[in-house]
Amino acid sequence: MKKVILSMAFVAMMFATSCKEEKTVTTDGETVVVEENVSVVDVADLEAAYNDAVIKLEEAKKSGDAEAQKLAQEAVDNAKSAWEAAKLKAEEISTDVKEEAKETTEEIKAATKETKQAVKETAKEVENKVNEKVRETKEGAVKAKEEGKKEYNKAVEKLKVN
Repeated sequence: MKKVILSMAFVAMMFATSCKEEKTVTTDGETVVVEENVSVVDVADLEAAYNDAVIKLEEAKKSGDAEAQKLAQEAVDNAKSAWEAAKLKAEEISTDVKEEAKETTEEIKAATKETKQAVKETAKEVENKVNEKVRETKEGAVKAKEEGKKEYNKAVEKLKVN
């Protein structure tokens, strides 16, 4: 019984200490990519370990062995603290993911707005250039018409003189 309780306590402590967070930052020009690997113990497994420890504690109480009760209580306490720590870590990670998603969404919206504005400005510039070229073409056509008229009049005058 003592060996089972000690191994339960050991397993609970292993679960509690196995949570780790690693961040690797890779830069590529102006873009920064953050890769985050998070290893979190399954909260359900820790809850099951806690429930098992509680059952072992009840068995120890029924047997009346004070030493077994003490070890079982320690295993319950360790399993409960590991379970609660894992739940907190999972909540923190969930909150972090939500915040990062919200920030990313806001950045995408801002970039989209900037892109739309740049497209509008470019379209306006193109429209202005097209209008300018149309105006220049019309002016050129009017000048060509006037020149043609002058040349026609000169030709008519030459014919009248002859």
